[in-house]
Amino acid sequence: MDRSRLFAALRAGVVAVGLAGFVAVAAFVFDLPPPPETGDGVPSGFAFAFALLGTAVAGVVTVVGYGLPAGGGRLRVGPLADRSSTYRLVAGGAAAGVFGVALMFGIAFLTSGTVSVAVWVVGVGLLVGGLVALALGGLAVGVRLVADAVTGE
Repeated sequence: MDRSRLFAALRAGVVAVGLAGFVAVAAFVFDLPPPPETGDGVPSGFAFAFALLGTAVAGVVTVVGYGLPAGGGRLRVGPLADRSSTYRLVAGGAAAGVFGVALMFGIAFLTSGTVSVAVWVVGVGLLVGGLVALALGGLAVGVRLVADAVTGE
């Protein structure tokens, strides 16, 4: 198999796994029981914490997957497929962060009940994924600038 096509398949697979993680977390949130009226609700709180952790992981996997090398072939898709990995990582992180904030503070408040909670949780995951991608992109740019300064280019 051509290495370029392997990169494209890897990138598409990682993004698909991240998006499937969002769907799984949203389905998990829909199945959460409401907190009890009496008692402390610790099991519900732990379940909600697991949902937040799962959506954060899904966000990081999705956005970092988008930042992987584009590769070639039929799976070389996306609006920024011709740009560098670092550029895609930063742009994808910024887009995920903005979309996450829009979900958390926009659509989540327009809905009610379990749908609102699921939208808010997915928004948190996108925001976390976006922030991690921006940090990784900034780190990659910083390393490249220091390497260029050291080598004198």
